[in-house]
Amino acid sequence: MEEQNNLDVLHQAFEALNNKENKNRYFDLHDDSLVTHGIPANFPSNKEGLKMFYRELWQAFPDAIYNFEHTIIQGNEAACMFSLSGAQKGQLMGIPPSNKQVKIDGMIFFRFDAQKIVERWEIIDMLSIMKQLDVRQQLSAVKNAILEYTEVQTNKGLKEKIDSLFGKHLAGE
Repeated sequence: MEEQNNLDVLHQAFEALNNKENKNRYFDLHDDSLVTHGIPANFPSNKEGLKMFYRELWQAFPDAIYNFEHTIIQGNEAACMFSLSGAQKGQLMGIPPSNKQVKIDGMIFFRFDAQKIVERWEIIDMLSIMKQLDVRQQLSAVKNAILEYTEVQTNKGLKEKIDSLFGKHLAGE
């Protein structure tokens, strides 16, 4: 019964992500105590961080279609492969819009408690995304990934050098 209830939650998540009018129902499926792993480091690893990340993702890909594949549920845990397809119309994590159609593949692992998602681990195929973007978007993505490292964030001189190095190639963003 527990596995069927958790499968029902995943089906509701899939429906919410593909709802063109209101995707916010997706967040209702997550407990307020949610702990996230795998979303970019500049977002908090809690439910608010998840909301911030997904809202930015939805603005970048307003026509996104989500697909959950190969779902496995065992007790209070589930794993599934997913894909997101859509045109990048808005900025995503500092990467300027490309208007290119991209397909993002990944895996998500969920832990449930009382039919709510309480913990999640997300792995996204970033290399594939990079290959689908043009050179300017690729450089921007690399720059932003480097700037996320704590060592870079705490070293003002290093951060300025990185900004300067990439700035020469990304002028006019």
